[in-house]
Amino acid sequence: MPQRKVPSELPELELVVRETMAGRVYAQLREAIMIGRFAPGQLLSLRSVAEAVGSSTMPVRAALTRLQAEGALIDGPGRALMVPPMTLELLEELRDVRIALEGAVAKRAASRMTREHLAALQEVFDTMDAHVEAGDVPAYLQSNFEFHSAIYQHGASDITLATIQNLWMRIGPFLNLVAPDIPHMRRSMTAHRHIVKALWRGDGEGARAGIEEDIGDAAADLRERLQASAKEHEDNEDNEDDGEQASA
Repeated sequence: MPQRKVPSELPELELVVRETMAGRVYAQLREAIMIGRFAPGQLLSLRSVAEAVGSSTMPVRAALTRLQAEGALIDGPGRALMVPPMTLELLEELRDVRIALEGAVAKRAASRMTREHLAALQEVFDTMDAHVEAGDVPAYLQSNFEFHSAIYQHGASDITLATIQNLWMRIGPFLNLVAPDIPHMRRSMTAHRHIVKALWRGDGEGARAGIEEDIGDAAADLRERLQASAKEHEDNEDNEDDGEQASA
């Protein structure tokens, strides 16, 4: 049976843009969620996001669908998607998992970061500290993400980094709640300072302890916010019940 001759050279093909519009929209929204630019319960409609990024609805729909599949968004009222709410149980679970995973990665990074890496991290820290003193919350949140990313990229594989980023997609919106509190940001900077000093010493265990301090303090502040919000909700319901009884 005669064999088919296969051409050795490919025909001329058009160059394919590696990063599609949907991919760019997805990446932008994903990072915004991780760094706390969106608040818990915030709605994202197809049209509003398309207008914000200057795109048609098709790539935005693809990006939002992808984020929903990853758990970063859930179904909201109407046809909108929503940033998920938080429960105390989930907060404690995320705290414990993040401390274990991110602490281990920071410990590993301590033995891998060069002086050049540490100098770059120090610059991010100094910038973040300036944002805190200026009360610039969005800039602080961006620098906070850059600070942790600058450490974790030296202590984790792509698989582990993806896991950490997925955890940040769940906790990121709640940084939006505690970050505007200047005392919280200053406490966070104390933990960040401990991390930087430990990394300069090559002290992996010290870096791990600093990560635990940072995540633990943020979780404690967020727990207070959630409990206060729950109590306010209960008080409002009680007042409504009292009003209904009085009118009856």
